[in-house]
Amino acid sequence: MTELQFPTNSPYQDRIFDDPPFNPSAHLALEMPSKLFTLSDLGYTESKPDLPTNIAATSCFRVLSEEGVHALYHVCKQLEAFTTSNARIARNVRGGVYRSGFLRALALSPEIAEHMSTVLGAELAPHGMPHQLAHLNYQPITPGENVDKWHWDTLQVDYVMFVTDPNTVEGGEFQYFNGTREDFTQLHASNQSIPTDRIIAPKMPGPGYAVLMQGDHVVHQARGIKSGERITLVNGYTYKAHCAKDFSALGQLVHADEKQTVLAEYTRHMSLRCQQQLLHNVNTPNFNADAATHAEALKRARRELDDAIDKLETLQHEDMLHFGD
Repeated sequence: MTELQFPTNSPYQDRIFDDPPFNPSAHLALEMPSKLFTLSDLGYTESKPDLPTNIAATSCFRVLSEEGVHALYHVCKQLEAFTTSNARIARNVRGGVYRSGFLRALALSPEIAEHMSTVLGAELAPHGMPHQLAHLNYQPITPGENVDKWHWDTLQVDYVMFVTDPNTVEGGEFQYFNGTREDFTQLHASNQSIPTDRIIAPKMPGPGYAVLMQGDHVVHQARGIKSGERITLVNGYTYKAHCAKDFSALGQLVHADEKQTVLAEYTRHMSLRCQQQLLHNVNTPNFNADAATHAEALKRARRELDDAIDKLETLQHEDMLHFGD
């Protein structure tokens, strides 16, 4: 995708007061994960030609330096004043990238995007819907209530990063299911508990560490805590590869964010996708292709637009997908 220009307007008036500048050289400490889990490891057996990578999830790895953690925490504490809730999450902040330049620069960081692309083995771009960037989850007011219920994501790729130290609270583990979406759905439908040997809880050494995953294929949750503070950041990406289909759960997102904002951001996101496809033809024309090949390149962008138009014109409000605690 071309360089992601952030919107010049905003659905919000309020911004945080003390917003430090983001400095990649000081705030990042990017490391590689020690372990990768593939879709095959989780039990996916069917070929997925529309996915440019077979990697499903990673072990934890470092993203932020200590200075980066301190700066992000400072921003998150100010953004906590804007928490909302939905059917899945008791307290979260979405759209914080409109309210904080630091958070926006972190979410759009080309250094992080390039690193995550290397980890996943596929080129990534920050998500075109700003509410899918740097989503923040805070611990619920009620002790023990899960931070986030079992679910799969409304985006393709994201990393989950601890802003606070996970070792200073009891509970609050990030967990994902060692199995497919279909496996989990069947277990839930039959009222079976999740076998403990099918729950993976990556060890988080401290704040500033993250797990990267194909969020729409990995079922995961965040457990509740009895006391202490827990803040995590979830940053969304899309694939640059033309073979990758869009995955935007438009009917679910209207339960997480204001409808008019969702519609505007979805239109922006799909416009960016089509722009990417058309700019490929603009910048690197294929001088060896026949007419059918060129026509297919244009049809691909048109299909994306036609599909987006159809989704907007026939918008169906879906229940927010989750499987409870």
